Amino acid sequence: MKLNIFALMPINFFKHLANQNGDHILRIVPPEHLKEVVEGFYMFKAGYTAERELFFNDGYPVIAFMQNQNESVRVSIDGRTECVGNTWVCGGVLRNIYCEPEFDFGDCLVIRFYAVTFFKLFGLNENCFQRKQVFDFSEIAGLGFEKFKETYYHSATLEERMKITENFLSDKMSIYSYPKVLIDIQNYINKQGNLTVKDLLDSHSVRLNYKWLERNFKKHLGISPQSYLLIRRFLNAYIDLDSLTSKDLLQIAVDNGYYDANHFIKDFRRFSGFPPKTYFNRPIKALAV
Repeated sequence: MKLNIFALMPINFFKHLANQNGDHILRIVPPEHLKEVVEGFYMFKAGYTAERELFFNDGYPVIAFMQNQNESVRVSIDGRTECVGNTWVCGGVLRNIYCEPEFDFGDCLVIRFYAVTFFKLFGLNENCFQRKQVFDFSEIAGLGFEKFKETYYHSATLEERMKITENFLSDKMSIYSYPKVLIDIQNYINKQGNLTVKDLLDSHSVRLNYKWLERNFKKHLGISPQSYLLIRRFLNAYIDLDSLTSKDLLQIAVDNGYYDANHFIKDFRRFSGFPPKTYFNRPIKALAV
C-alpha cells in the first residue's frame, strides 16, 4: 500500500507518510463532524534545510500553516518567483514548481481536504486550480480570516491551534450534496497504487460508467480521472526512484505502469523540468533570485 498526501510541500514529504506518526509526520484525526471535509490534520516535522526543492500535489487540496507568523514561503512557477505567505493553498496538477526558501523548512501544520467537499466549503469553482495551483489562503478564506490567523499565531500550543482551526472550519460548513462514491474511489486508488481508468470502472461497475466518472471527477474534484491517476503514478514512481540505492529506471517505470523508461523520463521532465538523472544530481542549495 502506498499512502500519499500533500499538495504544496516538498515532494520528499511523501516518503515519510508510509510510517505515519513517526519521526517526521504526526497525524491528527479530525473530529467526527469534520470527517466529511477533512481527511486529516498533519504536523510535518521534517526540518528540511533551506534548499530548492520540487513541490508536488497528489490530488487532495491542502492548506498549510507555517510554524511562525513571520515566516513566508516563496515558490518558483516556471521560473517566476511568487510569495505565498505563511498560510497557503494548493491543488490541481503541479508542474515545474519549486520552493525557494529563505530559511530552514521546519514544522508545518497541514490540512488535507477531500476535493469534493473542499470546493463547497470555500465557495470555489471546481476549475480554480486549473488557473492557479498555488496561492495565499487569504484569497479564499473569507470573513473572519484575519481574526482567525491572529488568534492562531498567538496560540502557543498545538492543541490550542487545532481547536481554533477546527472552529474556523466548522463555522464554514453548510449542507451540500455530492456523490459519496467519489471518496470511495479516491481511497481505492490510494490503496491499490497503479491503476487505469478501466480498472476503476471494473471495480465500481455497478455504480458508474466512463461518462459519469469523467463528468463527476471534473465537477467535484476539479480534475479528470486520467490526470488524477497520472499524478499518482508519477508520485509513486518518484518515491521508488528516490528510495532505492540502485535506480533501475526501466524496472521502476514498468512497476508503476509506464510503458518503458522513456515514458517515465518524459513524465518526470513534465513535472520537475528535468530528466531524472539531472534532477537527482542537481545542486540542492537554493538558487539566488
